Amino acid sequence: MSKVAEDRDFLGVFGVLERNGAILLGENRRRLAVGGPLQSVFDLPGGEVEEGETLEEALVREWDEETGCPIQMEDFLFVQEGLRKIHGKRAYVWRSFFFKVKALGEPTPEAELKSLLWCPRKRLAEVLCAPYHQSFLNYLEDANPFQKGKW
Repeated sequence: MSKVAEDRDFLGVFGVLERNGAILLGENRRRLAVGGPLQSVFDLPGGEVEEGETLEEALVREWDEETGCPIQMEDFLFVQEGLRKIHGKRAYVWRSFFFKVKALGEPTPEAELKSLLWCPRKRLAEVLCAPYHQSFLNYLEDANPFQKGKW
């Protein structure tokens, strides 16, 4: 399970792979509320940058772990910065970098994912429903390279 919903600062990197007007998403299990149940959530493939990794190294590793598919980073898209509050108090921040990627193989769901979904752009707002997804949806609307969020 990703550390997105834990109680510490998070640095992440995520890849956007688009084919025929659809974006690849992976089904994860997440706790979206403190102490809440694990639930299925679709996310862009990617995850936490580990100590000593560059953004590119982390993204290549995360894509391999989640999709078994080698990738190349193509273009920087945007960065999101968010503030997480718990019981009305500042708990931590998250920062995530998003890149357009090129697949060098065919993605398949690996051990970290339950499934993959090619989601048409017009359905993304229905499928991406976690609070931290709003920045990506906003980016698709306004192309602003710096997105801010609260959760």
